[in-house]
Amino acid sequence: MVTEVVYTETYKITLALLINNVELAFGTSTAEKLLDRIDGIVKKIITNPNLYQAIPLDTRYRRAIISRQSSLVYEVTETKIILLYIFDNRQDPAWT
Repeated sequence: MVTEVVYTETYKITLALLINNVELAFGTSTAEKLLDRIDGIVKKIITNPNLYQAIPLDTRYRRAIISRQSSLVYEVTETKIILLYIFDNRQDPAWT
């Protein structure tokens, strides 16, 4: 049973960069809506850790799509959900 959610430094940095970029491009209200969306996704992950698509390379890692442009990558262990980073979907992922 999952008892802890871990926010890695990489996750915190990539989240801050994403929010900053959205705020600069589209304004504070859009950035706040995006944060609310991400919070909702994290709550769903806590409730059901295996809800989102497993990455084929290693099924411990999963990807939750935030928007067309970004995804949240996380790891599921026996006792933890580890939020790893926010991924820009326009990049070429290593797991394809």
